[in-house]
Amino acid sequence: MPRKQPTTLEECNAELELAQKQLRQYQNREKMLTRKLNVEERRIRTHRLCARGGYLESIVPELIAMTDEEAKDYLYHAVHSEEAKAFLKKRAEGGTAK
Repeated sequence: MPRKQPTTLEECNAELELAQKQLRQYQNREKMLTRKLNVEERRIRTHRLCARGGYLESIVPELIAMTDEEAKDYLYHAVHSEEAKAFLKKRAEGGTAK
């Protein structure tokens, strides 16, 4: 059923106000959904970082007793070793790196 077109100035103004109100509602809904998405992305990132940190500490328990700076230096050297570079190169080429 087609909507009745406004014919008077008052009807036009009322319809304009209604449309503006709906626009504000949709904009607020968009903001809420964006915030919700950001919270979920942060939760996923936090979980990933905690899981990977746990894996790392289980493999290298000495990291637990290290200061942040020492752990950072250790990881830097470990990642820049020839074995690590070969692993990453093989992985980038599509091979199974183990």
